Amino acid sequence: MAVLANLLYGFPSRKMVIIGVTGTKGKTSTVNFIWSCLMAGGNKTGIISTANIRINKQERLNEYHMTMPGPFVLQKFMARMVKDGCTHCIIETTSEGIQQHRHVGIYYDIAVFTNLFPEHLQAHGGSFEAYQQMKGRMFTMLFSHKKHINGKPVKKVIIANRDSEHADYFLSFPADKHITFGVRNKANFFAHTIEETTLGVNFMIGEAAFSIGILGAFNVSNALPAIIIAHYIGTDDNTIARGLANLTTIPGRMEKISGGQNFTVIVDYAH
Repeated sequence: MAVLANLLYGFPSRKMVIIGVTGTKGKTSTVNFIWSCLMAGGNKTGIISTANIRINKQERLNEYHMTMPGPFVLQKFMARMVKDGCTHCIIETTSEGIQQHRHVGIYYDIAVFTNLFPEHLQAHGGSFEAYQQMKGRMFTMLFSHKKHINGKPVKKVIIANRDSEHADYFLSFPADKHITFGVRNKANFFAHTIEETTLGVNFMIGEAAFSIGILGAFNVSNALPAIIIAHYIGTDDNTIARGLANLTTIPGRMEKISGGQNFTVIVDYAH
């Protein structure tokens, strides 16, 4: 079915840089942070995530009740992104989606690993090792194809959370470039001076200051891959900072509900 979907919609992932984000927690937030930073840099970008689907500035909630909808839905939305001029597409990629072959025909170029915890094991026979290996398949796909866009070869990149004890597994896959991030362990992109406020979180990477308008210090880890990817494609720090600040709501992710009440209500869809 995935092969048929690719044939029907003309292999749209061959025409964009495809960024896959996998892990147990933080995927949806990471995907949205990446979208916001790429858009701030003038890169038309689409996303498919658990909470929402974006094509450039158009947004809709994910009504399919699956992080990775079926292959025909995935390919349809990617084809729409291509038609709308998107150069980048970010796909929240799950182990169950991979197990059911929904990823077949999606030509990944950048693979992001957020973290790994023993959850969702029921779909993998209760085995944590099988769960990890299933996620690893997204990383093996980086070199399963060669992609050229506008005559230029697309480099393969792996981005991994150095704070996770499982980072080395995902960094072991071949890529043109391996980049790490962290808030506890030293990494290529290390966030420090983290300060939580009532409006969000401030932090620094080296001498560069950034702020996110989403509550929770843990969201710094979710924002770091966005900074890395935007930096990798040549976006300056000021533009990246603007992209992070522009994102003030991720549906159901530390989302403030304001109904005129004199107290704070936050909805967070998390395990």
